Amino acid sequence: MPVLGGTPGAPVAPPVLTGHGFDTPGEVVLGTLTLAQLHKHVGDTVLVSNGTSGPSRLRIVGTATMPAIGLNFTQHTTMGTGALLSYALLPAAARNILDGPVTGPNAILVRLRAGAGASSLEQIAEATSSTADLGVNVLAVQRPAEIINYRSLGTTPALLGAALALGAVFALGLTLVASVRRRRRELALLKTLGFTKRQLVATVAWQSSISVGIGTIVGLPLGIVLGRFLWDLFARDIDVVPVPTVPAVTVVLLAVGALVLANVVAAIPARIAARTPTALLLRAE
Repeated sequence: MPVLGGTPGAPVAPPVLTGHGFDTPGEVVLGTLTLAQLHKHVGDTVLVSNGTSGPSRLRIVGTATMPAIGLNFTQHTTMGTGALLSYALLPAAARNILDGPVTGPNAILVRLRAGAGASSLEQIAEATSSTADLGVNVLAVQRPAEIINYRSLGTTPALLGAALALGAVFALGLTLVASVRRRRRELALLKTLGFTKRQLVATVAWQSSISVGIGTIVGLPLGIVLGRFLWDLFARDIDVVPVPTVPAVTVVLLAVGALVLANVVAAIPARIAARTPTALLLRAE
């Protein structure tokens, strides 16, 4: 089983999914898949052996999203697989794989402040590198295969959303045209009663705006709730911390843009309605 040896209570550690991080050498944090494979639960105990000394009994205090790091490229922790425990439980050979004269951690996890770049880390690495520590290198974020695979989708979700939006626009336009043709007698009656062309245009525009407005009022909250639910399912499936966000500015812009687009789509049906001849009503009567 691939494991990470860390310092108990470290300020930078894999994000916790359930329970809490390990605070003492007698605790361990597991990946969710590993926990399921062991048929254990948070609060249970496991026996851990490093192959050189007797087993240690550790209490499972939580589950976490394990980072995809390790010097062994054929076996390393992944998002749902592996364990995080005290480095003191690792054999000395595992803590100093390259047999360096200066012993210490193989890797140091760093969390940058908002807006900070990796250039500051490069400067620290250059200043601390020496033959004694076999050099210090800065690695970028080591994204696991699951994230890389999903990122390969690229703009596919955006293109799908755009295609659905375009289909909705065409559907709205066809609905308005059909409504105007079906209600030509009513439009002719309104024109006979004194409606101007501008008022007939406004009538169709209001019909379009009300339809889109009702859809927006119902659809946006429903979409937010459903999207949050689906994102939670997706995040749990790949063993990451679900942190859904709702961009308020984007939601407001979508609502305003939908109303503006509704009036643009209504332009052609409104012109058809404005040209409805009043003689149509007289012939029908």
